[in-house]
Amino acid sequence: MRHGIKSKHFNRDVNSRKAMLRELVVNVVKHGQITTTLPKAKETRRIADRLIHKAQTDTVATRRILHRFFGKRDVVNTLVERVAPAMTNRVSGFTRITSAGTRRGDNAAMVTLALVIAPAVTGTLKSEKQRDVAATKTGAKKKSVAKKSVKKVTRQPDAAVEHQARADEAVTGLKGNAPIKTRAKTIAGK
Repeated sequence: MRHGIKSKHFNRDVNSRKAMLRELVVNVVKHGQITTTLPKAKETRRIADRLIHKAQTDTVATRRILHRFFGKRDVVNTLVERVAPAMTNRVSGFTRITSAGTRRGDNAAMVTLALVIAPAVTGTLKSEKQRDVAATKTGAKKKSVAKKSVKKVTRQPDAAVEHQARADEAVTGLKGNAPIKTRAKTIAGK
């Protein structure tokens, strides 16, 4: 009998099983859908539906509970600010499982686990404030990179280049700023 067995074990220990399911839920939140095997999708759906229902009440306490599960502020922000508001008229059933055929290697049943209502913006995990701050910081970095590249152009030549110039002078007897045709003629002995 199966008394007290609440979930599948997936032939993994506790920590790796939790990590696998956590990453599957993160990818559902991030991309709006994932393709995986049927048993993994069923377990992921259980967790994802609970977390989306929890995220519908946007409070600091809720965010802390979600952060305890995810461990990433960006994922929590995406879940609370983008995914949950799209599901305001729902109480449950936030995800759906559709068949995607079988896997070629072992003929396992593959399915697509997707959000029923996809958020307007997917793929980015940063809140609006963090993206604006990051954009201004990268703008400042780009300016400093441009200044650094100008400095690199005005730098003295490397030791290898100087060594090659000296070798050319020894062979040709001409300085480095002489025309190339003249240097070529001198090397050839004409």
